[in-house]
Amino acid sequence: MNMKIKSLAALSAVALTAGMTTPSSAESPAEFYKGKTVTMLVGAAPGGGYATYASLLARHIGRHIPGKPTVIAKNMPGAGSLKALTLLYNRSAKDGTVFGAIYKGALIEPLVGTRGVEYETMKLNFVGSVSTVPKVCFAWHTTGITKFEDLMKKQMITGGSGATSSIFQYATMVRNMLGAKLKVIGGYKGSAASLLALERGEVTGMCGLGSSSLMTQRAHWIKEKKITILAQIAHKPDPDLVKMGVPEIWKFVKDEDVKKAMQLIVYPPDRPYVLPPGVPADRVAAMQKAFMDTMSDPKFLAEAKKARVEINPTSGPEMREILADIYKSSPKIVELAKAALSRKGTIKCKEITDPKYCRGKKKKKKKKKESS
Repeated sequence: MNMKIKSLAALSAVALTAGMTTPSSAESPAEFYKGKTVTMLVGAAPGGGYATYASLLARHIGRHIPGKPTVIAKNMPGAGSLKALTLLYNRSAKDGTVFGAIYKGALIEPLVGTRGVEYETMKLNFVGSVSTVPKVCFAWHTTGITKFEDLMKKQMITGGSGATSSIFQYATMVRNMLGAKLKVIGGYKGSAASLLALERGEVTGMCGLGSSSLMTQRAHWIKEKKITILAQIAHKPDPDLVKMGVPEIWKFVKDEDVKKAMQLIVYPPDRPYVLPPGVPADRVAAMQKAFMDTMSDPKFLAEAKKARVEINPTSGPEMREILADIYKSSPKIVELAKAALSRKGTIKCKEITDPKYCRGKKKKKKKKKESS
C-alpha cells in the first residue's frame, strides 16, 4: 500500500495554519515567541512512553524558550507517527511554533520503508532526543520461555502498534533476522494497549518496549515474576539489566552484515523531537538550546525521577550526525534492513480482539433524527 497520507488539510483541528509563510528574521527569538503558543504534535497515543515523555517536556521547555511561550502537547497517533510527521512537514507553520514528538522509526522510514512518504528526514530540523534507552524482549510466565534461545523452538505472540513503533519493528526484526518464532500482531493503539493485551491473554510477550517504560508502567510484573526479560536491544547495554543477567541481542547475531542492518534500525536516538523545514536558523538554535537546558532543569529532572522515566538526552546536532551516517549505509545493508522490517505474515489486531483496542478510523456517530 502506498503510504500517501490522505486529506492532510483535514488531519487536525489544531490551528496550524498561522504563519504558513516564511517569517521575517528581523525579530529576535525572544521577541517572536513572547506571548505565543507553541504546539507539540505527539505522534503517539496517550498512556504510552512516548506520550509520557512528551507531556513531561511540554510542561517544562516553555521556561527555557526565549520569550517564554506557552507550550501545549496534542496527541495525533496514526501510522506509527507518520500521520503527525507528514502534517508537520507539509502543512504546519514553518515559524518555530509547531514541533513534533515522533517515533524514531519514522526517521528511517524514507530509507527502509516499503511505503511512499511525503517527507525527507534530512531536511527536518532536529531539536533533540530525551532519552535513548535499551529495548527489551520479554515473555509471560505461562509460556515456559525462560531464555532468548527458547524463542527458536517455542512460539511467542507479540503485540505491536504502528509500523514505525519499536514494539512492532523490533519484533519483526528479531523474527526475520534471527529466526525467532514470533507471531506478530500489529495495530494496537500504542504500547499501553499492547500491554493490556498481554494481561487479557491475547499476546504472550513483547519485543521492543523501552526498559524504562516497563519499569514505570509494569514494575510489579518483574517483582511478581510474571515476566522473564529475554534480551536487551540497544546501542549501549543497561547496567541494571546486565546485573539481572539479561544478555544483549548482539550475542545472538552471527552474521556481520545482519548486525549492521539491525544496528541501522536500533541506533537512531529514541523519542526524537523535530521542527519542520524552513524554520529560521536562529529559532531552530533557540529551540535546540531550550531543549538541552530543559534536560538539566532541576524541576524537570525531579518530575522525571518521580515518574521513573530515564533522561539520557541527545542534542539536535548530534542527532543529525547519527542520522547522516545511517543514511550513508550501503545498498546491501539497507536492503537487509528492509528485509528485517518485512511485515509479511503479520496479523492485524482486529482479527484477534475487539476493534476498540486497535488503530483505525473512528466511525462517525449517526445523528438521530429530530422528532417533528
